Amino acid sequence: MIIKRIIEISYLYYMFRIFETRICFNHPGEYFILNYLNDNFSNKINKYIQHPISKSKFKESKICPLGKSLILILIGYLIFEEITKIKICNKYVLLITFILSLMNLNATIYLIPFFLLEFLDFK
Repeated sequence: MIIKRIIEISYLYYMFRIFETRICFNHPGEYFILNYLNDNFSNKINKYIQHPISKSKFKESKICPLGKSLILILIGYLIFEEITKIKICNKYVLLITFILSLMNLNATIYLIPFFLLEFLDFK
C-alpha cells in the first residue's frame, strides 16, 4: 500500500511541477474563465491562474501557479492519510480535486491515473 502511495505522490509531483510539453488540451470554459478573469480581476490574481491555452513551439508547463500550489496540498493530504491511516474524507477530497481540475483540462487529464488508482480502493 505504501508503495502505491509513493508512486502516486511521485507521479503527481512530476506531472504538475516538472513535466513540460508542447501539447495542450482545452475546453471552451477555459477560454471564458481566463478572458472573464482577465477583464474583471487584478493582474496579480490573473497571473496566478493563467495557464497556456494553445499548443506551443517550445515545451512548457501547462499548469498554472495555482495548480502547482494546490497539488502540494493534495500531496500533503496523501502523506497525512498514509501516516495516520485515516480515510474519513477521502471521497470529498477526490471530488474537490476533480472539480478544481476542471479549470484546466490538462490537469484533469494528468489526474486520470491518480483517480483510477484511488477509485480501485473504494471497492
